[in-house]
Amino acid sequence: MNKELSTEDFKSAAGRAATSSEEWEVRVDLAAMFRLTHIMGWDDTVWNHITARVPGTDHTFLMHRFGLLYEEVTASNLIKVDEEGNVLEGPPDVNTAGFVIHSAVHKHHPENRFVFHAHPPGALAATAFRHGIPLWVQDSAMLYGKVGYHDWEGLSVDLDERHRIASNLGDNRVLIMKNHGLLTVGQTAGEAFMHMYYAIRMCEVAVQAQASGLELEPSTPELWETSARQYAAFPPGKYEWPALKRRADRHDPGYRN
Repeated sequence: MNKELSTEDFKSAAGRAATSSEEWEVRVDLAAMFRLTHIMGWDDTVWNHITARVPGTDHTFLMHRFGLLYEEVTASNLIKVDEEGNVLEGPPDVNTAGFVIHSAVHKHHPENRFVFHAHPPGALAATAFRHGIPLWVQDSAMLYGKVGYHDWEGLSVDLDERHRIASNLGDNRVLIMKNHGLLTVGQTAGEAFMHMYYAIRMCEVAVQAQASGLELEPSTPELWETSARQYAAFPPGKYEWPALKRRADRHDPGYRN
């Protein structure tokens, strides 16, 4: 699983690009997610993963080629994998944990077209909180009632774990993988990305606030519910995603190739 990629490997996928304009659009959005994750400092060398379901399929999804840095991912060098782990397009070298975690969602929750898993440094500490991550500030209200938890089972290389990941995610938009990392989902790239953005902020604020040692104001369930309803007027990604793609374009538009 650790094949060294040559320059020709980087280029060879261009001829296996998309089979439709709809798929190409998904590829561009997914590649943009990788580049923006790098820009935001949430990536982890070649590790972690972001995937997107291939339009017109039930469970087939696109993921990045194992061994590529996030700033090397482009629309054309993504690989295509089916629900059994067979690589339909691209090198057969797949990140096993990436396949297990993402196929759990694509197989059991296909309405979530984009799945984002990361170990953002500033948020990891909060995944170890015994009683979950407390909500302290307005930004966290966006995720109120949308966060599930999944106990750590070691490296996610056991196919049977997929059932538990899918069950613990349920209808939530965020899954805190305890002692491990964060998982977010969305029907669009922007939705999944912004869910990760707010999940990271939720975790970072929880760690910082509790580390202060000062008495904290928890507010009330009624106010959290009210704020969550107010946030519903601003669907995550609707306004942010076009702006974020402009940021990616200014940084390096090569992800679109």
